[in-house]
Amino acid sequence: MKPLDNQKLAQSIVENLGGENNISNLTNCITRLRIDLKSRSNVDLEALKQLEGILSVIDQGTIQIVLGPGKVTKVANEIHENTTISVEVEEEEDNSEFDMASDTKASYKAKQTSMFQQLFRHIGNIFVPIVPGLVASGLMLGIANLITNLANPDAGILDPSVLETDWFMLLSAIGNLLFGSLGVFVGINTAREFGGTMVLGGITGLLIYAPVLGDVDSLSLFGIDLNLSPGLGGLLGVIAAAYLFTQIEKFTRKRMADSLDLVFTPLITVMAGSLITIVLIQPLAGLLMDGITWFLVDVMLQTGGILGGYVLAATFLPLVTVGMHQGLIPVHLELINQYGSTTLLPILAMAGGGQVGAMIAIYIKAENKRLKNTVASVLPVGFLGIGEPLIYGVSLPLGRPFITACLGAGFGGAFLSLFSVGAITVGPSGVVLIPLIADNKYLLYIIGLLISYAGGFILTYLFGYKEEMVEKLYGKETMKTKAATPTQQEETIINSPLSGELRPLNELSDEVFATESVGRGIAIFPSEGKLYAPADGKVTTVFPTGHAIGITTDNGMELLLHLGLDTVDIKDNVFEVNVTKGEEVKKGRLLCTFDMKAIAGKGFDRTSPIVITNSDDYTEIAPVNHKQIEAGDKLFTVK
Repeated sequence: MKPLDNQKLAQSIVENLGGENNISNLTNCITRLRIDLKSRSNVDLEALKQLEGILSVIDQGTIQIVLGPGKVTKVANEIHENTTISVEVEEEEDNSEFDMASDTKASYKAKQTSMFQQLFRHIGNIFVPIVPGLVASGLMLGIANLITNLANPDAGILDPSVLETDWFMLLSAIGNLLFGSLGVFVGINTAREFGGTMVLGGITGLLIYAPVLGDVDSLSLFGIDLNLSPGLGGLLGVIAAAYLFTQIEKFTRKRMADSLDLVFTPLITVMAGSLITIVLIQPLAGLLMDGITWFLVDVMLQTGGILGGYVLAATFLPLVTVGMHQGLIPVHLELINQYGSTTLLPILAMAGGGQVGAMIAIYIKAENKRLKNTVASVLPVGFLGIGEPLIYGVSLPLGRPFITACLGAGFGGAFLSLFSVGAITVGPSGVVLIPLIADNKYLLYIIGLLISYAGGFILTYLFGYKEEMVEKLYGKETMKTKAATPTQQEETIINSPLSGELRPLNELSDEVFATESVGRGIAIFPSEGKLYAPADGKVTTVFPTGHAIGITTDNGMELLLHLGLDTVDIKDNVFEVNVTKGEEVKKGRLLCTFDMKAIAGKGFDRTSPIVITNSDDYTEIAPVNHKQIEAGDKLFTVK
């Protein structure tokens, strides 16, 4: 398919967004257009995704059309010049630039529109805010359990009397606080999620776990004999009851006089909601929870054994990509409530181990420098149990490594299923889960994690990666085998725009520049607050803050001169720009002055990346091999 020129691409974007009259606001930053629409009725996002030149379309309320550095400005200009749409330059630059991980994740989340996917998204919004408390409480209980084990007479390490001390009893009590009140927090978050009064949602948590239900034991209502018990239906029952309370409250409030609303709306909500909860929600939620735990624990783990453990670990990450994994949080918590630990969580945690092993294999086999840098940047957090950068940044865009990582993780899950390794709370995975393992089975969990690392590594190394797959991330032109055109063989000299100390990009703290996502180049730690034109050309970008200037040279090279890291967040007048967008400049022209002390004083790194954003058009970009450089000296040799 022949690529569209920028004017036709701009026209097609506007048409597929329902026409210029349907666009209420359009903003462009360094990599993407952000569009707010008046109506969705005539919008065709699928057609947008098929247009040549568009890297990604993300729908999160505001439509984001990712075009990449340079091109986004040209397309935005075409829209501005050929329509009545006012195009704004975003003052707060998108720090992620073209962040493969965030864009892939957002694209997958944008596709999660089915009823079940929306349900699991709601469940995630209810439980995710509680997770930090669960982790803290779990760690406190883990410490208390460790002390209990060390105080065992058979261990002979601590005096058993330590278990009777006030500080130990206080430690245990604080660790149990959240678990004893968890239903209340779930009810509050559910009401907030669905637009109800939070305290009424909290009452549902108190109702489901009320001790009086055990005292009453049985109740006859409307000719129906009900068996009552505290906790029947578990946290799923709390969510359903809180949702019911919210709907009753909204229904009643619409029909209640304002003078009576404060008194009678909550009264009717609690009375009617409690009745329906006891008669209907608790029994049904109890059956549903029993069915889920029966399938996952009795069928998959106890009956399925090794095979069940393998399948659970191998299929967990596909659930993550469609948002369904959040639905397992109440299941874990119910297992902890019933059995004291969840054997499901450590097995599912092996999925992240498979991804880590796959990343190591890709790093060893990859020849592409950008990919290796990306892998190196995401691996540390992968060991800590944070898998999203690995999944969305590398394995899922590549495709095959995602599959081999999942299959490799299954071996770790199979191993753990043999020994019923459990966790005392939900939260982290990876090595961070080790202190939360129940019954002192830490070594078994570590062995399982190592097996998942090895499984993901071996399968990915043997079957999951080929260098040609890099094209999926960076396009065909990034391959070293690309034939250079005659003009690319011509040598071009780019002079240094700054005086200072040279530093390689891969040493920068900013991942986008360090992984060369924007382009190849070098960084300069400036010794003087003056930025000069590195070549003859045209100023194509001047950001409002003055922290970044783009120049296209006379032979088509696109240069990005970025003063400092994350300096878009500086709102004071630190940068004084001496050129305007569209202005022709000669090599050595003073473009900008800046206050180095002010940048450092505000806590920002003044190391300045100088990159060629269309570096894929060139076969060789060779920075000089110096430690120090003066403005005007040779910085790059480009072919």
